[in-house]
Amino acid sequence: MYNEFQPITTLAEVKAFASYLYFDLSTNFHPEDDFNEYTQIGSEDRAFTPIRAERLNLRMSECRDVCDKNGVDVCEVMDVATPYLNLVLSGHTHDEARKAVYFVSDGFRGEK
Repeated sequence: MYNEFQPITTLAEVKAFASYLYFDLSTNFHPEDDFNEYTQIGSEDRAFTPIRAERLNLRMSECRDVCDKNGVDVCEVMDVATPYLNLVLSGHTHDEARKAVYFVSDGFRGEK
């Protein structure tokens, strides 16, 4: 599982963080959203404690900085949902699609 306490310094880590948010935390995140505003599905309860939300906000800020320094669009780098859904729609199982697009923190694709 991704380490939320580890600073993000590479594009591979940006992609790994996106995989973590989408697959492990089951969020439909956007790089400009504040994690303090996320709620649980079907509820008004907060999805994250204030401390965890601030930690996730810090990691997301690092993602934006890394992408800016590398001249790439953070939304494009962090888009794991589109390739995942395209694989599912083309006949792959959810598990196959997840394994194909999930990035582990060392930048290689594969299982957690």
